[in-house]
This record gives sequence, structure tokens and C-alpha cells, in this order.
Amino acid sequence: MLRYFFAIFILVAGGVLALAGFRGQKAGLPPIEIFPDMKHQPKVQPQHASKFFADGSGARKPVAGTIPQGYNLLGRYFQVSARNVGSEKGGFTNEPNYYNTGRMGEVYGDGFPLPVNAGFLARGEERFNINCAICHGKTGAGNGVVQQIGSWATVANLLDDRIRSMPDGQIFHTVTNGKNTMGAYGPQIAVEDRWAIVAHIRALQRSQNGKVEDLTAEQKNALENEKK
Repeated sequence: MLRYFFAIFILVAGGVLALAGFRGQKAGLPPIEIFPDMKHQPKVQPQHASKFFADGSGARKPVAGTIPQGYNLLGRYFQVSARNVGSEKGGFTNEPNYYNTGRMGEVYGDGFPLPVNAGFLARGEERFNINCAICHGKTGAGNGVVQQIGSWATVANLLDDRIRSMPDGQIFHTVTNGKNTMGAYGPQIAVEDRWAIVAHIRALQRSQNGKVEDLTAEQKNALENEKK
């Protein structure tokens, strides 16, 4: 029995030395790969060559029109001034001012740091429909596609008095940093576009809460004529 024990011991010890005894040493022969597909996968590695792309490079250029995080579009899509912005040409900014944070010190500010005109509102509507309407709905009533598929109690009705009474800077801050189950949109929506979205939200609130008393005499007459 002792003879068999020593034979098995020698075989096991030799196997261990064969598998692990030369770890860390260089060999002239290629290593044995039991599962080569685990190492040699058809994937792109940073700063490596790639046979998949025609130019042979694994690194790809950004898609045309891609906007880097933190970049300002100032003046690209609508005429705006540089008031409270700091640059007329656009660029990167992380200044802790009202324009970038929606805050004035420790409190939320109110009002828009950019001129609110037709182009600004049109841009806000476009960005809202792309980024926000899926949850909040195109009217802001909180009845977007996501809400229709499954009820989310955290999707806010932007027409509620609670949201209407919020300072503009607080809404901007929420768009930038997110709240509850809503993710932060600051990394993917430019600063100007976030303010444009806030302006569109205000337009939705105004349009959905209008009163007859808000109309001019001419508009009231036109409304009465349509009813007849």
C-alpha cells in the first residue's frame, strides 16, 4: 500500500510542478490555450488595430454632430447673447453660476439667462419631445409611453401647481441632475438646450392652464363666433 501511495504522490506532485512550477518564466514556445476563443474574441480594444474596420483602426471618430459633455452650443441653433454665459462662441464650461447650475448661491434662481424668442421655444419643444415626452407626454401631463406601459408613481405631471410654482432654476437643476427614478440629463443635453426645455415646459403650463380672461377682446369675439 505504501508503494502505491508514493507512486500516486509522485504523479500528483509532478503534475502540479508541470502546471504551475514555471509560472512567471518566459518560454520560446507559444502557450497552450485550452479555450482560445475566450482570449481571442472579435472585439474592439482601445488603441489597438482592428481587422473589422476598413482603416484598420479600432478607435473610431465621433459621429458627426456629436456634442461633448459639458459643451455649450451658444449661437449654433438660435440667436442668444453672452449675458451671464461668458462666451459668444460656445465651448466648455463648468462655472458655478446661475446659467450652469440654476442656483444663485444656496437658493434656486428664477428667470432665463438667455433670450426667450421663437427660435428658443422651438428648440425647447424639439428637445423636450426627444428627451422628456417619453415619460411626461408631449403635453407634460405625465402620460407618456413609459407611463402607458407601466404605471410609474414618480413620473411628475408638469402641469401640476407644484411644478408651476417651482423656480425656473429648480426645474433646470432637476433636468440636469435628475430626481427619484429620473436620471440626470446634464451629461447628454447641452446647457442651452436644458434652458430651452424649461422654457417649453413653461409654455405648456401656460397653454394648459389658460383662462378666458387671458384673451383680448378680439380673441374673445373670435372664440364666440366659432361657437355659433
